Amino acid sequence: MKKLLIITGIALVAGLGARAEDTKPTPDKLTTCPVSGEKLGGDMGGPYVFTYQGQEVKLCCKSCKKDFDKDPNKFIVKIRQADTAGKK
Repeated sequence: MKKLLIITGIALVAGLGARAEDTKPTPDKLTTCPVSGEKLGGDMGGPYVFTYQGQEVKLCCKSCKKDFDKDPNKFIVKIRQADTAGKK
């Protein structure tokens, strides 16, 4: 019985993980880094891309992530404003 509960628990957790991965984040449409203002894909190579609370975030480099983490909402607002500006 104990093995059955463990297997059921694992199956449930695996199923939840699959659903989270199926959800695509909202795209980041900015062409510049919201932290530094630098052009994405410039001298430092491709952008550093990650997901924050369902929002794709593109930074010019991994070192900008520290500043992003200090006040993420400030930068998320910039990203989402670019998305709404493109829809007008």
